[in-house]
Amino acid sequence: MAQLIVLSAIYFSAALASPPGYGWSHSSHTWPQGGQWNSHCSPVSAPEPTATSPATCSATRTASYRPWSYTVETTLRYATALPSPLTLTTAYAPPYSQASTLLPTGLTTTSYSLNRNATTSNDGQYGQSAYAALWAAISYNTSVPFTTTASATPVASNELVYPPALYTPCPSSADACISCYKLPKDFVWGVAGSAFQIEGGLQEDGRGPGALDVNGALPNTDDLANGEVANMNYYLYKQDIARLAALGLPYYSFSISWTRIVPFGTAGSPINKAGLDHYDDVINTCLQYGIKPIVTLVHVDLPFAIPYQNPEFPDALLYYAKQVMTHYGDRVEYWATLNEPNIGYQNYTTGAYIWDAVPNVLNGHAQVYHWYKEVLKGTGQITIKFANNLAVPLDSTNPDDTRAALRYQDFILGIMGNPIFLGTQYPSEVMSTAGVNLTALTASELAYINGTSDFWSFDPYTAGFATSPPNGIDACAANIRDPNNPYCVINTNVQKDGWLNGQASFAYAYIAPQYVRQQLGYVWDVYKPKGVLIAEFGFNPYMEFTKTVEAQLYDLERTYYYQAFLRETLKSIYEDGVNVIGALGWSFADNDEFTSYDQQYGLQHVNRTNGLFTRSFKRSIFDFVDFFHEFVEK
Repeated sequence: MAQLIVLSAIYFSAALASPPGYGWSHSSHTWPQGGQWNSHCSPVSAPEPTATSPATCSATRTASYRPWSYTVETTLRYATALPSPLTLTTAYAPPYSQASTLLPTGLTTTSYSLNRNATTSNDGQYGQSAYAALWAAISYNTSVPFTTTASATPVASNELVYPPALYTPCPSSADACISCYKLPKDFVWGVAGSAFQIEGGLQEDGRGPGALDVNGALPNTDDLANGEVANMNYYLYKQDIARLAALGLPYYSFSISWTRIVPFGTAGSPINKAGLDHYDDVINTCLQYGIKPIVTLVHVDLPFAIPYQNPEFPDALLYYAKQVMTHYGDRVEYWATLNEPNIGYQNYTTGAYIWDAVPNVLNGHAQVYHWYKEVLKGTGQITIKFANNLAVPLDSTNPDDTRAALRYQDFILGIMGNPIFLGTQYPSEVMSTAGVNLTALTASELAYINGTSDFWSFDPYTAGFATSPPNGIDACAANIRDPNNPYCVINTNVQKDGWLNGQASFAYAYIAPQYVRQQLGYVWDVYKPKGVLIAEFGFNPYMEFTKTVEAQLYDLERTYYYQAFLRETLKSIYEDGVNVIGALGWSFADNDEFTSYDQQYGLQHVNRTNGLFTRSFKRSIFDFVDFFHEFVEK
């Protein structure tokens, strides 16, 4: 998911060419001199010339004629598909035939079909009329154009032809050695998407309403896009997976719609068989084409009646997770419980922060983790996925700006990262702010939550700057009515000298690779996880949707974003000692960015006018694949 708010970054003194070692400290945080060179090779360069020693480089210039002929500048290349099918040699949990005994007794499995007139009958708490009543307040001015799952067809060879090679000048001395940096064979790389943003068919096959479904619902006076159609992935998933495999992408990260599995959302309510069957086939189709699935349980689309602040949330999440994990746990190695809950507890209508959501999220996530590890005995890995665009001090020489940047990080990451990864209390900067009605976690709560993530997972799209408000942080933090409360930080992407920190996108992302190493270094050195997964990163070029289709497909800015970001990631691994375990591009196709199809992050174009929702590869997806073919160990 492209993140929903403008975030920022931390600037310490180094930009892209900073030396490997760096250090800083702040209150309870410490970032030691952690960067170290552990590469197996070293850059080679000529010694710098001195006043008495001229440069050793020399060249002879000679003008001459030669017979003219055209030089071929392009080579016909085709993408290499994944070997298929993928045969799992390890089961990551017991098969459903065995795991089903762990589910609650008296479980009801049913199938719903939306008949809005059924509300006139009374067939019980969870009958068809009750299901229809769930949808009574939500309707759309669009409908799905087809309701049958499409079979995959072979991807035409002319779609798999690589675009012209990127122009690459001679590397500078700083990058001379990057060609010998290699990612491990088990590096997790691929692309991502989420249920609400691609599936469509919100009211089909017994799915219950989710909190996002009101976006674009009637009366829709703002003419917002709704998710009823989206990319029609619910029916076209086989073709989508086949296309990824044809390009050679080994991992596909997707989310499951909670209300397709549990239409009413609540613990103890019926399970929708159509939803279970659908995602079972999505996972099997991935394996059929040689792709490893990564599953997120909740990607923003909570049940309508179960927001984070609802006291029933933790138990309802566990009830839903049990259904999914018992059915699919044998075939899924990587799980994420929740997507970006660290920015999901603000009421976007009123702007108010609902702090009661925080302990519910922590408890719900921890319950799922403990059940998977201790009851199901799953051997896969579980994480929780955070949003964060690192905050950088606007003025690195100003202590107030450094405090502002670190305070921002405390509110965005520390509030959940401290308990999960460090087993420590909410940050003091948060707890001392007027209006933040968080109750300190008890020792037993911290013990239960601590260590419930096998690796760090986050979405570091970009970087920006933080500065203190005009009246100072302390005055703001003491005044609940201050317009900058509770963060009490001013965010900007304009440097102190007046320049942007990078090329701007059509939203909040910037091409600012000079901060990638600090972004990764911050989470590595502060939270000390076993590994770091870049679970989403991507770029949506300005007004891309207004260009011709041919121009949209030649998306050079997006390619430069990925290439620069990934090269800096390699440096982070080799020069800073950060264990980056994977990187997943957002998103695998243009999608519904929560009421808009104009915010195009996709590595594929989607034709929404021909009735077929035809996908077309952009050049960035070829270049994305090429990077990993070059840098992942064979």
